[in-house]
Amino acid sequence: MLVAEQKQTERKLWKNNRKKLEAIRFNSLSDYEKKKGYANRLDYVLPFLTWGLKVSGAYYFGKKNAQKVKVKHFELEFDRLPAAFDGYKILHLTDLHIDSLPGLEEVICQQLQGLNYDSCFITGDYRMKLMGEYNDEVLSPLRDIIACIQPEDGIYATLGNHDTYGIVEPLEAMGVRVLTNESVRLRKGSESILLTGLDDPHFYYTHHALSALDTKDDDFKIALVHSPELSYEAAERGYDFYLCGHTHAGQVCLPSGIPLITHLKKANEFYKGFWKAGEMQGYTSSGCGVSGIPVRFNTEGEICLFTLKRK
Repeated sequence: MLVAEQKQTERKLWKNNRKKLEAIRFNSLSDYEKKKGYANRLDYVLPFLTWGLKVSGAYYFGKKNAQKVKVKHFELEFDRLPAAFDGYKILHLTDLHIDSLPGLEEVICQQLQGLNYDSCFITGDYRMKLMGEYNDEVLSPLRDIIACIQPEDGIYATLGNHDTYGIVEPLEAMGVRVLTNESVRLRKGSESILLTGLDDPHFYYTHHALSALDTKDDDFKIALVHSPELSYEAAERGYDFYLCGHTHAGQVCLPSGIPLITHLKKANEFYKGFWKAGEMQGYTSSGCGVSGIPVRFNTEGEICLFTLKRK
């Protein structure tokens, strides 16, 4: 009972703090260098860029490409993985931005059919807007997607920079456990792995995120974070696997794959795919949806299915 009450108190404190941060849009990765949020320069450029794409005819092809989402299968080996979790399957979704492309939920659910996995992790950005309440245009397709995901060990999620504290209760009503700078254990018999979910570090970083990473145990540990911007901090604290998104793999890239923008303040080298920070393995997914302009060039939307293997 005391543990439950403590968790309720911690959640209430987090919610109150998040509300304050959202009200003034802090936009820094340092407690000592807080800067009030400002409109991204890209916001002013987007209308002109959209117009240019439509005039050139490229907009149609970019939107058609954005509507494609592929399932990617990966197998990873870890020294510290408990024997009971050998072969454990994780479904990872991120950056749904579910109102960015009408019918995207149908594409995602179609891709999920026939997949087998033990748990599902979703690392934030459920909508396009940055502020305000959630309407049925967001919640209804989210319910459809969650209904397509029924893993034995549950669905765990974190918030992104497009999310506000108001999405937590609707998500948990759908059966999703939202982790707000907290950890849970996934158990198989007498063995377990530790799962830590952090609040978005891109807009809403606080020292509570680092405190949540300061886990004392020596278990196999997975970090769920919206962006790769706390990758080195997690590696220093002994995490084995780091799952994130946020960048859309650039979303609009040159033919060589070089992104025009990564939307990262740090860890820019981890803007897509597999990477390593120290001994920690990480993966930055390109996500399912899009942001800004509903197009993709030289990138593709993805759903990831990871199989963990004991080395």
